[in-house]
Amino acid sequence: MAENNKAPALIVVAHPEDVVRLFSTVAPGADLAVVTEDGGAGRELEAVGRALGARSTHLLLSPSEVGPWCREQRSRVDVRVFTHSPQEDAPLHREVALLVSRVFDRLWVPATGARPTSVTVLDDAAFQRKLGLLNTLYRERPDGASSGACTDPVRDGPGIEAFTEARAGDVVRALSLTKPEIFSELADPWGFARSTYEVERFALTAKVLGTLRHAVPPRRVVDVGACEGMMTEHLLSLFPDANVQAVESEPRFVTRLRERLGGHARVRIVEASAEDVALEADLVLLAEVLYYLSEDASRDLLDRLRASHLLTSYGGGFGDQLHAALAGRGWKCVQSATLPGRIEPVDGASSPLLVRRAGTEIRLWER
Repeated sequence: MAENNKAPALIVVAHPEDVVRLFSTVAPGADLAVVTEDGGAGRELEAVGRALGARSTHLLLSPSEVGPWCREQRSRVDVRVFTHSPQEDAPLHREVALLVSRVFDRLWVPATGARPTSVTVLDDAAFQRKLGLLNTLYRERPDGASSGACTDPVRDGPGIEAFTEARAGDVVRALSLTKPEIFSELADPWGFARSTYEVERFALTAKVLGTLRHAVPPRRVVDVGACEGMMTEHLLSLFPDANVQAVESEPRFVTRLRERLGGHARVRIVEASAEDVALEADLVLLAEVLYYLSEDASRDLLDRLRASHLLTSYGGGFGDQLHAALAGRGWKCVQSATLPGRIEPVDGASSPLLVRRAGTEIRLWER
C-alpha cells in the first residue's frame, strides 16, 4: 500500500463501514466523523478508528450537527477534508457531501464518476485487513434477507481507493444536474454559461423558434421557469417586438433575474410557480420545467395552456409521455431538433466531476 505522507485528514461520512470501504488508506492519523441516527454506531466507529489508526472519532447524531462540527475544525491548517462523492446514489451520502461543502471549499471525494487525482492500490496484506474489517462490520448488522437477492456485487472495489479533489461549487453543480432538488445558492448551478451542451441547446432552441419570425412573430411570450434569465434574453433578441413574461418561483433566481433584466421595458418578471400563473400567450416556453411538478400538477398545467405555439425540451421516456399527452390535447409538432446526450464536466468546462447530460428533443407545437 502506498504511503500517505500528506496533510492530516478530516473524514466525514455517513456510516462506520464507509470509512473502511472508501477511506482506509487516508484514515491513519485522521479525525473521523460519522453522521448517523444510530447511537449504537459509536462502538463500531471506535473499533474502526482503532483498527485504522485514526487520531480521533466523533459520532454526529443527525445531519444538522455536520455544519457546526465542521466549522469547529475549519481553523486547522494543512488539513485534507474527505467526504462522500455527490455522485453516489445513497441520499444521506449526497446530503453529507453537500453539508461539508458548505463549510470547506476544497474537498477530496471518492472518484465516482470523476477523473481521479490520487489513486492507491492496496497490497495483499492491506486488502485482507480491509476485507476483514468490512466483514466484521457487516456481520453485526445482517441485511441479506431484506435485499431480495442471495448475493450482491461489491461495486466499490475495496482493493483500490481513488480520490478526486473537488471544489464546493463542483459538489453543488453535480447535485443540481443529477438530482431533483434545486440548489439556488450557487449562481448558474446547471453550468449554462460554460457547458458546450447547453450552448448547443440554446442555439438549437433559437433555430427552432426562428421559424416563427417568418410567419407571424409572437407579440406575447411566457417563459416558464426563466431561472436567471439566459433564455429570456434570447427571446428578446429573437422577437424584437415581443413582450416577455418571465415566470420564476425560486427567490434567489428571481433576484438574479431582476438584476439581469429588471429594467428592460419589454420584460415583466413574475415570482410565482408555473401552477399559479395564466398560460395565455402567442408563445409559451415550457422547457425543462415539468420534471419538478407532480403528475397531477403537470396534467392540470397542460389543460390550462391557451397559446398559439408551445416550446418544449424533454428527452427519453419522460419526453415520449409528454409528447403523447400534447398530441392527445390537439397539439401538432411543426418543428423539432434533437440534441444527443453528452458526457462533460459538471461546470461544463474544467471540473473533475463528470455528468452525462441525457440529451433532449426540442419541439415547437401549434394548436
